[in-house]
Amino acid sequence: MDSIVAQIHALAESADEGDRLQIQIALRKTLSELQSPKDVVVDLMNSTLLCAMIRVGVDIGLFRTLAENDKPFELAKLAEATGATPELLERIARYLASNNTIKEVGINEYQASNITHIFSSDLGEGMVNHGFNTHGPVIQALPDFLAANKYQDITSNTNTPFQVAHSTKLQSFDWMVQNPEHFASLQKVMTALKGAEWTVGLDTLDIEAKKVASTPPQPSEKPFFVDVGGGHGHQCIQLGKKYPNLLGRLVLQDLPVAVNKLSPIEGVRTEAYDFFEKQPISGSCYYPQESSTPSSNIEPIGAKFYYLRRIMHDWPDKEAVKILLNVTGAMAPDSRILIDEIVMPDIGAHWEATMQDLAMMNMCAGKERSKQQWLDLADRAGLRVEKIHTYVPSTYTSVLVLALK
Repeated sequence: MDSIVAQIHALAESADEGDRLQIQIALRKTLSELQSPKDVVVDLMNSTLLCAMIRVGVDIGLFRTLAENDKPFELAKLAEATGATPELLERIARYLASNNTIKEVGINEYQASNITHIFSSDLGEGMVNHGFNTHGPVIQALPDFLAANKYQDITSNTNTPFQVAHSTKLQSFDWMVQNPEHFASLQKVMTALKGAEWTVGLDTLDIEAKKVASTPPQPSEKPFFVDVGGGHGHQCIQLGKKYPNLLGRLVLQDLPVAVNKLSPIEGVRTEAYDFFEKQPISGSCYYPQESSTPSSNIEPIGAKFYYLRRIMHDWPDKEAVKILLNVTGAMAPDSRILIDEIVMPDIGAHWEATMQDLAMMNMCAGKERSKQQWLDLADRAGLRVEKIHTYVPSTYTSVLVLALK
């Protein structure tokens, strides 16, 4: 058995992301074939408890304590650091160790594992809190909601399991704005998911970015890149690192609650904006930061690129078309919309993509869309799909390049 495990580890170490995914799929399938009916049921019950106990581990700082001091900890020291009684912590730690989230290295002695470091990170903590506190009650409400609605597809973002779970009439994002703790967890997750990998191989962007002069932008110069609904500016920051010549030509737009208290970001102009309103980007937006009064004789001019990352899957088709139409109305003939999302395959979708699809449905009547669904959505907004750049094939994560018809 040890030799088989060693072979799997050796294969994984030399594999690329796509091959690692195939190894995981094969192992999951093998496990499902080896499990008895009892094993399957017990594993299912354990998964619900595990989510709760990981949340407890985050709450008491267990994962951070172990990760920050990457050495064995006696139970008494852990209890002192976390504030839990030794009797309770022994049961929690023993359970988490049996589920491989921490290591049990001796009698009442524990150490960080690889998974411990994940749950001690901002992404891990944000995901645990957002998943458990916001999504958890929604999942609990889902079966009864579907039964009460006679198993119809969910298409209204004010009539979803979310409203039932959180006793509200507000759609999910409006509710989170009024509940800062939940909104903060979401922003922590979105910020931690930053990266510039989507730009690799995207010639549509690369060619145009390299044309931009490495000089400060002129007052009348058209903005290059607008991150619509960009949270705390993580994508603008990454793009500026890759293309320093774009600094001063980047715009971050999001709701006031997301951007009004942000510290200044070098080379990035921040605007409070609701993407259900008319897109405000114009030449007058690009006067230097110290010039607060735009000239009234400068006509609106579309940006080169409008970028929407993980935005469209949050919304039903009707609202998604409205979002796109607001950008369409601001575009110049050479403007392009970059939509950074999943393009679902027609068959054989990976569980992570299908999970996200249902999560979006439950929370906000959104969806992960197939290629044909993207084509249809673009067409309804007066756009055409010029290119689909898939940069993570294993999860179908892609940038769709949209142009005016």
